[in-house]
Amino acid sequence: MNAQTDRVTDEPSVAGVRVRPAWSIVLYVLLVSSAALALWLQRNPTVPEPLARWAPWLFLAFALGFTVYRLALVLSKRYSAFKAFFQIFMAALFFMLLLLPAVELPHPGGAGLAADLGSGDAHVRALAAEVAGWRGEAGQSPRLVTLLEDPSAEVRAAAHAALVKLNGGTDLGAADDAAARKAWRERFP
Repeated sequence: MNAQTDRVTDEPSVAGVRVRPAWSIVLYVLLVSSAALALWLQRNPTVPEPLARWAPWLFLAFALGFTVYRLALVLSKRYSAFKAFFQIFMAALFFMLLLLPAVELPHPGGAGLAADLGSGDAHVRALAAEVAGWRGEAGQSPRLVTLLEDPSAEVRAAAHAALVKLNGGTDLGAADDAAARKAWRERFP
């Protein structure tokens, strides 16, 4: 009976509550779940703005519980201090990353591609035409048709190749042929 009493008094406790291994698993699952929920709330455009703003703080609440638990284990000499402080540091780092504003990525085929198709740099126009073809940006086809008359041969060739891709592989003629340019204009008004 004495060995059992020693074991019970030797267990770590937080605010008088004995910490058992099952609590470790529950707390870890809550921590990971709150991190995933915080990321989802911040990155999902259908979530109301106030809820998305509170997402990092929800994670912080679980991270603080995790921190208290780990420190209780370290103080009772049942857990490595290095591992505990590393885990606490990673939770703090993740919290700080959640506080960063979300980066808005440009929509494919949006103003960025249209602006690049009208760039003053021929190389940029050629690359934009190539991207429009590979992405299947049919909305950019009228601009690509106008690029068939570009002063740069590189741009004309890229626009032609993109139009062929947008036309399902059917070539209506080279950029240097006026009748072909007319056919392209009729195909992509």
